Amino acid sequence: MEDHTGHLVPRGHFGTNETYVYAHSRGLNGVNVPRDVLFTRIILISAIGVAFVVFCGRIAQISHAYLRHISSVTASRREQNFWSIEDSPLWANIKKNLLYAPLGKKRHNREIQLSSAVNVGTLPSRFQTILVVLYIASQIAYCALLDYNENVKAALIAELRGRSGTLAVLNMVPLFILAGRNNPLIPLLRISFDTYNLLHRWLGRIVVIESIVHTVAWAINAVDETSFSDMLLRLRTTPFFAWGLVGTVAMTFLLLHSPSPIRHAFYETFIHLHQLAAFLAFLGVYIHIDLDKLPQMPWITAIGVFWLLDRVARVARLIYLNFSLKKGSTSLVVEALPGEACKVTFHLPKRVHIAPGSHVYAYIPSLSLWMSHPFSVAWVDPSSSITTLGYTDRNNSLNPSGLEKQLPFTPDLPNTANRYTSVSLIVAARKGMTRKLYNKALAAPNSTLHTIGFIEGPYGSHPSDPATYGTAVLFSAGAGITHHMLTVRDLLIRASQGRVPTQRIYLVWSVRSTEHLTWVREWMDQILRLPGRRDILTIQLFVSKPKSSREIVSPSATVQMFPGRCRPHVVLDEVIPIRVGATLVSVCGPGAFADEVRDAARRKIGKGAVVDFVEEAFTW
Repeated sequence: MEDHTGHLVPRGHFGTNETYVYAHSRGLNGVNVPRDVLFTRIILISAIGVAFVVFCGRIAQISHAYLRHISSVTASRREQNFWSIEDSPLWANIKKNLLYAPLGKKRHNREIQLSSAVNVGTLPSRFQTILVVLYIASQIAYCALLDYNENVKAALIAELRGRSGTLAVLNMVPLFILAGRNNPLIPLLRISFDTYNLLHRWLGRIVVIESIVHTVAWAINAVDETSFSDMLLRLRTTPFFAWGLVGTVAMTFLLLHSPSPIRHAFYETFIHLHQLAAFLAFLGVYIHIDLDKLPQMPWITAIGVFWLLDRVARVARLIYLNFSLKKGSTSLVVEALPGEACKVTFHLPKRVHIAPGSHVYAYIPSLSLWMSHPFSVAWVDPSSSITTLGYTDRNNSLNPSGLEKQLPFTPDLPNTANRYTSVSLIVAARKGMTRKLYNKALAAPNSTLHTIGFIEGPYGSHPSDPATYGTAVLFSAGAGITHHMLTVRDLLIRASQGRVPTQRIYLVWSVRSTEHLTWVREWMDQILRLPGRRDILTIQLFVSKPKSSREIVSPSATVQMFPGRCRPHVVLDEVIPIRVGATLVSVCGPGAFADEVRDAARRKIGKGAVVDFVEEAFTW
């Protein structure tokens, strides 16, 4: 037996075949367990406290929205004035300068480009930045608060080893939870998956750094106790150290291959390697903890249980939506559209409800055996919003440019009891899977591809319900129109039935050319024929690069076309003075466009009008 200078000391087996372990490179010698427990409890209480505050805030918002809904659903435009005027300057300032604010002046989701082919991601919002910076600072503080009165250097390093390892495993719990598609915090706190994905990325960086610190601290003591070669020998021959190294190496790989330029350039390869490395990291840490029966075992077990439950839930959703014992499985029709996009329609073998604003993950085995990609649901047929009366026309009411024609329609009582659900997406051809899909559909007979496909979902992430507002201003750019089509249909149908207070809807769509208008022409036909549409809906189409001025023709006062780029602040300058009730500003589109809409909405907050802002984004 050796003394405190760090040589061999008999410790027992620790679940291995060894009789001896080293004084400060294995076991709890020098590890300040009471302080680790204290810091762990502080982190847990702080996280629960923040979640509770957010939860209470969401309950207050939901209650406020519900009260506004039931009091305004039968109110006139004048009677909704109570809800249109902001009476809390404090809340307006919080929304404008914290919750909706970008980190700097305007840039948030506009990608930071190093070149035309390389981008380094986006900037978090001001509130997100505050949360991330505070959490990183707390982790640094916890690791730095060591017992510096300890006279033995090895003991101080061992304390750092224990602290960093404990924090790394603790942070792995939210790391894995926030990455799950079935994250229970999404519906509970009404926070979007995109926000959780951002927090997941930052938590991942913290876990990797803490894991590296943990490994380096162990290595320093291991070398000091014997030699560098002996330290390497233990990594190769001792399972406890070997599996710990597997976990650290896997995490380091996750950090190195996850920067935005790499994951965007090789997304499908990235996601495969990411999932494999995440599994190896979990497995390495799990076995590492299990071999010595360390106190973090319940945490790593909880991670495994949640990961398993998330996968089971995903498979269950997939089976439920796409398979029927009587009707078989989902069929897929892909139509190549002008403007390099595809209309992708999944014909499900059963009736299901898919709420507006939902997104699904599309599986197309003929392109990728088991990869899935997220897309906003553009259209669902039949509509689950219709309760008594539907309308069908005698022929199309849009010309090839997507412009309105005044054609008659025939009221009909549709028999939808036996109709199965079809879910349609618009997929713009970019790189990878989307480009392959477009090329394959373009090469098929009549530019229509019939194949097998499945969807997983639906998943929703709306923090605000558009049906509780008197005015909804929906900004879209490019394929972002898909996020708002169902919302418009749902609001119009429910408004005609007296079920929502919405009395003004502005659908603003910015596209590069009139070819893009054909993407949703069929669905826009149906929207334009809905009862009461003229009194509620105004459509503004902005074509930034028209082929000629003859393409830009406004067929009516409620369907208007304009050449050039959309200027969101001009649109809101016209809308806000004639608003009805509270106003929702929603945007879905490229980052630069979304940032312009965010800036325009923030400029209206604090000037007397009740304006809420929602951005639908899905950044990877």
